[in-house]
Amino acid sequence: MARAPGASELVETAYRTWNESGPRAFVEFTTEDVELHDAPELPDAQVWVGRDAVVARLEDVVATTGGRWADMDEIRPLAEEVLVSLTWRLDRGGPALASVYHVVRLESGRIARVRVFLDQEAAARA
Repeated sequence: MARAPGASELVETAYRTWNESGPRAFVEFTTEDVELHDAPELPDAQVWVGRDAVVARLEDVVATTGGRWADMDEIRPLAEEVLVSLTWRLDRGGPALASVYHVVRLESGRIARVRVFLDQEAAARA
């Protein structure tokens, strides 16, 4: 009998799927009412709720930044959540655009919330 994947493994699989197939494939790993919190440093930061809203926001970020690939530099447990340290790139192996940090909460084996940070210390304190 195969063991169920741990939180970090599930998150890693979801992000690998995002890289390979885009944001729409990523949300297949989420709850129906998933939340995406923009980085609080952004002047127009919002919270996006539900798969459709989250996909639309992620696709907008891709279109705005031109970034299509995220190197997963580190994935580690952070209390009840998972911290994902990413290098956002134009494409696989392309120039780095930014370092981004996601704090991911799971519920019942699915991603329920992603909070985005531009600062690693702020993400770790979240």
